[in-house]
Amino acid sequence: MTVIISYREDRGWLQEAIDSVPKWVQVILKQGTTGFSVDFNRGLKEATGDYIKYLHEDDMITPEGIENAVKTIQIQNVDFIHGDVYELSESTGKKVYWTPRIKTPLLSDLLKKNTIHSASMMYRKEVFEKVGGFKEGLDSSEDYEFNLRCLKAGLKIGYCNKPLAIYRRHAAQKVRITPTTIQRSTRETIKNEYK
Repeated sequence: MTVIISYREDRGWLQEAIDSVPKWVQVILKQGTTGFSVDFNRGLKEATGDYIKYLHEDDMITPEGIENAVKTIQIQNVDFIHGDVYELSESTGKKVYWTPRIKTPLLSDLLKKNTIHSASMMYRKEVFEKVGGFKEGLDSSEDYEFNLRCLKAGLKIGYCNKPLAIYRRHAAQKVRITPTTIQRSTRETIKNEYK
């Protein structure tokens, strides 16, 4: 099992992210300025685990998140999974339980609306051998594009009904500082590629 943490800078939560990963799991840290996809792909080359998870430096894995995700992949005999998460508000300290509207989305479902919480994702290592790494050059929605590519390639997605991660909501999040127009434009470009 490998967790890859790619990040531009430590905004004060990196150690919490590292500490949330069980000691028996390989942790690969990749710091860079070239973007999430490039840094993640660099980390992927060093991964020795049969299962791969990415973790942003401002998020955490729940205490049994790794174990539950791996069990789900094995029991459901799928290529990758998503699941429930806790969303933690940095400003209020309030933790909200989030569960996806669609548990086993099809490609057509994701082209309408992305219903997968990126913090919950885990993949078999073979997935990356089949479809490649994250698409470099994207400045947002990298996980969305990758999940569409997996589904288009016929890979099977599963769902874990347990909280797999703690997703931190804060003012410096990339999703909050990237203009909405750019995010929408990127998503539409990606959607058109997979329609």
